[in-house]
Amino acid sequence: MNAFKRICLFLFGVSGIVALVTLALPWFGPWTRGATTLMTVNWYVTMVQVALGITALGVLVSLGRAIFTPRKSKTVVVTKQSGDEVTVTTAAISSQAAHIVEEDHDFFAERVTVVAKRRGHVRVFVRVRPAHAINVTEEGARLHARLEEGLSALCGKSIDRIVLEFVEPDSLDPKPEYLDVSESPSVEAGSYVGAATYETLAPSSSSPDYPTEITVPMASPVEAPSPEEG
Repeated sequence: MNAFKRICLFLFGVSGIVALVTLALPWFGPWTRGATTLMTVNWYVTMVQVALGITALGVLVSLGRAIFTPRKSKTVVVTKQSGDEVTVTTAAISSQAAHIVEEDHDFFAERVTVVAKRRGHVRVFVRVRPAHAINVTEEGARLHARLEEGLSALCGKSIDRIVLEFVEPDSLDPKPEYLDVSESPSVEAGSYVGAATYETLAPSSSSPDYPTEITVPMASPVEAPSPEEG
């Protein structure tokens, strides 16, 4: 809410209270005669009239907004062709925006608000919580570009505005730099790096000769004695 709306609401509230009190005092309470006498004072009557005018204007504005303000649309028309339409729901846009923010696990989308305006214009408001301390100027521009590209693929040219709001990160430490395993030097065979490795032992020239083949003789089957021998 901007400052102008806040001031208007404040004046409307104060004027309504003044108008109610000044009109109710002559009817209720032990000060009925005193309040009735004040109605003959010029400055008091002028104050009551101004309060009534502001209150009436505020009531008319509130009534007009309640009647004529269109309800929020839950779908956005992406394309139209030959009377056919392709629409996307605001829930789908919100889900896509949250996915784009959190896909690198460096940011978290605390709240995503999608407002569909008239003529298919869409405004997206995202509250972002970083996982680590970041440079908001650089990372914010990158994240905004990613959101603009990803949401344009979903909604086409309907994206009118993308607003990012960064809150306090989970950690005040910068993002840690991880070592790229693909660039690390190769490990030589037979070395021990965190786990045991096994080598195939081959017979050397100084070692005694070992048989390279093992022959297991197969015994012939024992013949059963004949009945005559028994």
